[in-house]
Amino acid sequence: MRTTVAKQARAEQTRLLLLDAAAVLLHRDGYAATSMVDISREAGVTKGGLYFHFSSKDEVCDEVQEAAVAVLRDYVDQRSASMPALHRLAGLGRELMGWLEHDPTVGASFRLAREMGSKDERFAAFSRAWFAQVRRYLADARAAGELTADVPLDTTALLVLVTCVGLESVVAGGTIGAEVDLGRTLGELWRLIDPGRLAPASPVRGRTG
Repeated sequence: MRTTVAKQARAEQTRLLLLDAAAVLLHRDGYAATSMVDISREAGVTKGGLYFHFSSKDEVCDEVQEAAVAVLRDYVDQRSASMPALHRLAGLGRELMGWLEHDPTVGASFRLAREMGSKDERFAAFSRAWFAQVRRYLADARAAGELTADVPLDTTALLVLVTCVGLESVVAGGTIGAEVDLGRTLGELWRLIDPGRLAPASPVRGRTG
């Protein structure tokens, strides 16, 4: 029994190593430039070991996105429901910018959506989950009277999405320098869009790494 448990633990550790390696490569190099051989080499796992856990690159991508969605869910679950919904929304935006800089699973998921989402919606799983959470926060804000009835929720959610995705894209594409503090820049952009409705309630957190 002890031997079986040890084997299961090693197998799970190998699986996590492979997912971590895949996230790093997909974030850095993109879908087309990342092969199963690259993933196994980056993880230090044999190709046979990789195929024992994953049958295809798309399956790896699915699980990388599942890990990113788990990061999102964990963050949302830790937010106090008593906090104003728009402050929770602003905090989520700042957190997303931090994830894009420091969490390869989220960075890889965003890149997968950008490069592959139009070909197959499975590659937009994390982006869709994040957008749905933005929409929920806006609905909560409407219900709590933080937004007036004339503010269109879908259009406002789209504005938040475009702002965040656009900021990530211009950094990823080299239009602006990689040294830009994404969280602080997002806060400044939101204050320009609407000084009262989407501005953070507290100073924007700077870089942690």
